[in-house]
Amino acid sequence: MITNIKQDVRRKAELLYGDASTANCLRALPHRGTLAGMVYRFGRQAGAIKFKPLSLLLKVAYFVLFYLVQMFTGISIQSYARIGKGMVVCNFSGIFVLAEEIGENFTVYEGVTVGNIRGKPRLAIIGDNVTLEPGCKVLGDVTIGDNVVVRANSLVITDVPANSIAIGNPARIVPMKTEEKVEEPKERMAQHG
Repeated sequence: MITNIKQDVRRKAELLYGDASTANCLRALPHRGTLAGMVYRFGRQAGAIKFKPLSLLLKVAYFVLFYLVQMFTGISIQSYARIGKGMVVCNFSGIFVLAEEIGENFTVYEGVTVGNIRGKPRLAIIGDNVTLEPGCKVLGDVTIGDNVVVRANSLVITDVPANSIAIGNPARIVPMKTEEKVEEPKERMAQHG
């Protein structure tokens, strides 16, 4: 849990401030998205404890923290999802993440929904180095490959192959040029906090 939180904070500091120095990591800590990510990591750890009395106590604490974070930030990252290290939640408000699995270096902006569709057999599976831009929706049992950007306000209801961009409603797939980067420029991150 601690290792994942450190990686999340380091990556957010790099995106926001250009490097992951101790001072920049401390500056990234009080951000609402960072706090929501830490509560998610705590919830995953609480669910993994085998000693039932301690697990129950930690789960109760997690649910209290989860609902406080959801109420004050508008961010809901369900502990059901397995999310790799380097998760960055940019901004706050209207962020709902419920997936089977999400890879490393996942970036999510405000107004994003990753959720299910009634009657589908599973939740979304999202690869490494994926960025979900503001307002986009990823719904159903879709699979999103590695190195994908889902552009703002796009609706993804079908699979997205690796190294591509999903854009539009419903999303159409555009191959990513090799020189394009998945990471957002730090100037844009600084604007949105």
